[in-house]
Amino acid sequence: MRSPFICKYLFNRYVIRSFIRYGGVGPSESLAGRTGRLHVRGVGERGAMTQASGGKELARIRWKHRAVAFAVVAFICVLGVALTGYISSLLTENAQKRLQNETLARLSEARARLEGTIGATLYISQGLVSFTAINSDLTQRQFRRFAEEISSLNNHVKLIALAPDNVVRYVYPLLGNLRALGLDYSKNEAQWPVVKRVMDERRTVVAGPVNLVQGGRALIARSPVLIPVDEDEGSAERRYWGIASVVIDMDALFEDAGIRQEMNGYQFAIRGANGLGSAGGMVLGDPGLFDGGAVVLPVNLPNGTWQMASRPVGGWTTNSPEVRIARLVGFGVTFAIAFLSAMVVIAQQRARSMALHDALTGLPNRRLLEDRLEQLAALSERTGLGFQVFFVDLNAFKPINDTFGHAVGDMVLREVGKRLRQETRESDTIARIGGDEFVVVVPGMTHHQSTANIAERLRQAVSEPVRTGDHVIAIRASVGWAVYPDDATTIPEILELADQRMYREKLAAA
Repeated sequence: MRSPFICKYLFNRYVIRSFIRYGGVGPSESLAGRTGRLHVRGVGERGAMTQASGGKELARIRWKHRAVAFAVVAFICVLGVALTGYISSLLTENAQKRLQNETLARLSEARARLEGTIGATLYISQGLVSFTAINSDLTQRQFRRFAEEISSLNNHVKLIALAPDNVVRYVYPLLGNLRALGLDYSKNEAQWPVVKRVMDERRTVVAGPVNLVQGGRALIARSPVLIPVDEDEGSAERRYWGIASVVIDMDALFEDAGIRQEMNGYQFAIRGANGLGSAGGMVLGDPGLFDGGAVVLPVNLPNGTWQMASRPVGGWTTNSPEVRIARLVGFGVTFAIAFLSAMVVIAQQRARSMALHDALTGLPNRRLLEDRLEQLAALSERTGLGFQVFFVDLNAFKPINDTFGHAVGDMVLREVGKRLRQETRESDTIARIGGDEFVVVVPGMTHHQSTANIAERLRQAVSEPVRTGDHVIAIRASVGWAVYPDDATTIPEILELADQRMYREKLAAA
């Protein structure tokens, strides 16, 4: 209920203060003052009313159009890039899973070959154990013939030895291995732990890899030789006779199994020395492979396990054609949609602007004028603040077109619009509603004397001669005005009244 009184108080205080500041005029004097412009500040109109007129308004509208178009393009680009990235990540993930499955298949094949080769080689050790258990009193000649026979069946065997009561008594081949004869395992700190383990567990233990004196690396398969306690009675109880050892050339074993550090684009590594699995040392390859997300499978040994790892040489990063195509298509479609959307938004904004503005002068047209008048009328009902409407019409404009051409006539109309903008505030509205008809709306002013002074000021500004090339074109303007709500209480009535007064002045001038 107090809103009208507050607005009137602000109006009286700040408008009168502006009069005193810009020339010392009173409320009944011209608002133009000695400065030649309407220096009155705004009095609380809504933001929609405070708009730049003419070129400033069109420039702001164009920037607004560009901002809207940029926002649409940015939104579509962000959405498209995010969607493309998501699809690419799914394809990449699928490609990685496929690559992991392929790696697992290659690793499974390599493990099967390795376990098969190791198993075939360890059969020799079992054969040696069986032969010794049957012939516990075998001679050196018997041992040598048997060792020759089984060595010829497998080229991985580097050395065969028997150690009754844990002392090496039989060695094949003797060449280069004579120092091994007489070795007492119980007195050898390096080998006794493994021998003791074989005795306790009574099963084959594969130790190694160990470095050979003659070069290369080897695995040592040690098996317990157990013989019946009482052969005559066929007792199942057996006693420990000694150790049967088979030294296996590990490099030849891996080569025969087709195991190398890098094969067909994949890296391989094995760890688990002495059958200790993940706790054992490296057997083959780069230890870093186990820390790089490689596929890992166990390799079963008689006494434990190894771990075998594999991954592609270039890691798990994939750059499959389908991912590249998806990104190319995704980005292409995104930018195409963004471009088309920007064009559509700009076209819509431009069409909307053209529907509300005069194409020649850039001023608001009749449609936008009526919309602003409706808003001012609604504001007046709430605050009691009125507004003034001025109709400006050029006298004898048709002869200018006929004499100088329409291009000069258009230039004159643009100049008139420019002059009207110069004589008004940014909160005022200047519109072109016809060929040579302009309307000026000044919110907040309702004094009739000041209205007449403003009308005169507009008339003088418009009636200044226009220079074009070597010609000086004299123009005259007629101005009619009306005050809302003093002269009329509806928009059609106030427009009609201002128009009638303008025509009366135009007829008087003629």
